[in-house]
Amino acid sequence: MKKIMKSVKYIFALAAAVLMLNACSEKWLSQEPEGATVTEDQFKNRDDMLQGSVYGIYAMMYQYADHDVFGFRSIDMYGDINCGDMAMKSWSYGWFQTDEMGQTYQRRAYFWSYYYDMIRQCNKAILNIKQVIDVSKIDDDEYVKKEAAGCYYYGEALAMRGWAYSNLIKWFCLTPTQLAMEGTDLEHKLALPIYTEEVVKADSIMGAKLSSAADVYRRIEEDLSTAIRCLSLAESAGVTRSLKHEVNSDVARLILAYAYLNKEDWGNAEKWALEFINNTAAPILPNDKVLTTGFANVDEPNWLWGQDVNVVTSTALASFFGQVDVFSYSYAWAGDVKGIDENLYKEVTDSHKWDIRSQWWNNLYSKHKQYQFAPDGKFYSPSIKNANNYQSLPTGDEIDKVWLCDQVYMRAELGYLIAAEAQWWLGQEDAGKLTESMNNLIMITDQRQNDATDANGYYSAWKSSLSDPDVLFEEIRYNWRVELWGEGYGMQTFRRFGEQVTLGSNHKTRGNKTINPNGQAERRQFTMEIPSGEQYYNPYLRDITTLQTQD
Repeated sequence: MKKIMKSVKYIFALAAAVLMLNACSEKWLSQEPEGATVTEDQFKNRDDMLQGSVYGIYAMMYQYADHDVFGFRSIDMYGDINCGDMAMKSWSYGWFQTDEMGQTYQRRAYFWSYYYDMIRQCNKAILNIKQVIDVSKIDDDEYVKKEAAGCYYYGEALAMRGWAYSNLIKWFCLTPTQLAMEGTDLEHKLALPIYTEEVVKADSIMGAKLSSAADVYRRIEEDLSTAIRCLSLAESAGVTRSLKHEVNSDVARLILAYAYLNKEDWGNAEKWALEFINNTAAPILPNDKVLTTGFANVDEPNWLWGQDVNVVTSTALASFFGQVDVFSYSYAWAGDVKGIDENLYKEVTDSHKWDIRSQWWNNLYSKHKQYQFAPDGKFYSPSIKNANNYQSLPTGDEIDKVWLCDQVYMRAELGYLIAAEAQWWLGQEDAGKLTESMNNLIMITDQRQNDATDANGYYSAWKSSLSDPDVLFEEIRYNWRVELWGEGYGMQTFRRFGEQVTLGSNHKTRGNKTINPNGQAERRQFTMEIPSGEQYYNPYLRDITTLQTQD
């Protein structure tokens, strides 16, 4: 039994239209987000109140205000560019230009408002859901199964609220290791305001105090553990999501596992990653599709979460593909080339000769020098690339001008990387965990070897080297950076592993520079500051001196 699909297209399109209109405003700093899905009167007339409420949350994933401000995937791009894994080789239009140099007032204001707008939308949805189901009975398995559809919606809203808070804490708070360097910890670090559905219900409350980072993580953990329970029990009762832009139990487990990983809670990160691995039906992308998928089709079975881009949901040039795809009529095609960092690319080609992923970049270089290091083997319009035989760039008449490539939010490979990293850290106390770590990493790399080089023994020699814990650590880090390049994990990998990086020469403003996530100054450079304008909207934070000295 799938959730009721009546009026889905209408609800989703209306939600998207309203949210995009809201996104054009300049009110990025309001801590009381105003981006409702529809008006109250319209909402009450919905045939399916819960569905309309929850779908409005998902529409926010791709809301846009400008060509470098287009929801979740634009935030992904900021992180990947700022940490250096994605290089800005050149620019003619200037989008993402300043992101190489670090956070700006506009960026942190947008991040702050984007996730708090989503939290408010989740809170509104939760209030509506509570009118239909009795959430005090969520611990009763039979009740959840009986009210499976309503409980599924409740799980979705909680999962998305937990996801929003997990993003805020990773952007606006130092890592636990970095906090220790500054003589504090999660319990004592004031991090973020926490807003629940009860705060939204009390409209007279216009702000909240900063809660500790530990309290924010507790909120994340409670939301997601409850969401997983609701989603998995509802799924066992026959309720499933309708489309992959919605979360399910697989997605919720990995959101929680990744939050624990960034919290450096290795035991719980492993627990939830293995919960995913042991329960999912999603495979790792097989070797024979590594170079043919284009990472542009939500129907790929290894895609856990993503957006089916169509004429309603397309944001055209203001999109990830509009910024990186040289086979679309896009900024990348026209001169704003984004590509893999040159030194990281050399690490793939020189130190990992077995790795077929080297062909995710640089295929056009011999004929089109300006597109050196572009992701012309990973993020591209498949129909246009195939039509041009993979070798030549389409002309202005041939170029993709419909921008319908789907957007990936999460792939199954993430679960194996989380497990491998968490087990490596746990292996410092339990050597058996190192073997488990290696095995989870190899689950991915077995599908990434180039058969043409296998006769040379490169891959078997590489696998043998993983018995050295130090080598295993570096190869886990390498696979985070390569396997998930361009998918928004670069910044947190950089901060979590804590290793300095010397950038390649193909960065227009930072070529050949060395950056260090744990340097005294750099800890701030790679961690967002609470927007100073927030003091005007949140009375608890109006003393800007408090914000500046709270650490």
